[in-house]
Amino acid sequence: MIDYHLHTARCRHACGAPEEYLEEARQKGLLEIGFADHFPLGLLGFKPRVEVTMEPGELDRYVADVAGLAAASSDLAVKLGVEVDYLPGTTGKLAALLAACPFDYVIGSVHFMDGWDFSHPSFTGRYQTIDLGPVYRRYFELVWEACSSGLFDIIGHVDVIKKFGFRPADDLEPYWRETARVLRETGTCIELNTAGRDAPVSEFYPEAAFLEICRREGVAVTMGSDAHAPGQVGRYFDEGAALLRKAGYRELAVFTARKQSRLVLEGA
Repeated sequence: MIDYHLHTARCRHACGAPEEYLEEARQKGLLEIGFADHFPLGLLGFKPRVEVTMEPGELDRYVADVAGLAAASSDLAVKLGVEVDYLPGTTGKLAALLAACPFDYVIGSVHFMDGWDFSHPSFTGRYQTIDLGPVYRRYFELVWEACSSGLFDIIGHVDVIKKFGFRPADDLEPYWRETARVLRETGTCIELNTAGRDAPVSEFYPEAAFLEICRREGVAVTMGSDAHAPGQVGRYFDEGAALLRKAGYRELAVFTARKQSRLVLEGA
């Protein structure tokens, strides 16, 4: 099993040393892990109300630290990833910044809509004052734009807009189908992100029906715990693997130097 979504304390909302995440992965019998800490938004000219990413001056040290950990680990593969917020209008600058780093993979995530960090618990009050239909529509439009940018290997927690349990009355299946189509046509992978089980919504990202649609469209999948503490590495992975098998997945996508290959899913 692999866990491609691990954070570090540099993002200001995680704890523990990278070595502790690696040791937890060993204890849980994982074959491969990847660190994917939050890319510094300051490099894209954006400053959120709450600091949730690395500082610009920390990126080089992050890359060096993960590379050093990978070189020292002979029994468990360690990949260098990064999680980048998709911000419209920054793709040209981002492309140049990503090309300068030796990432194995890049996760593209949507956390911001017009400056609103809708996934942060400090700003959930807004959900109760707005029409959720247009919010969901805008969220998925941003996901489609992120896929079409060609900058990302993986889309992170693809339906994280549901995180706090606020859902519109609209049927969401058309959004799921269009998302799966865009993912397939752009060759973008999704992750089964198990962190949603510990969120108010208490569901994986994506939920089962959405995952099945992606599988039918031939969208590749990887796995990530979105760990912000060492003990969260590989959380709920037995349940997650069972859900993948039920959806019809038999392989997981893995990455090296931005190139995708496949690993047989355990139990498939």
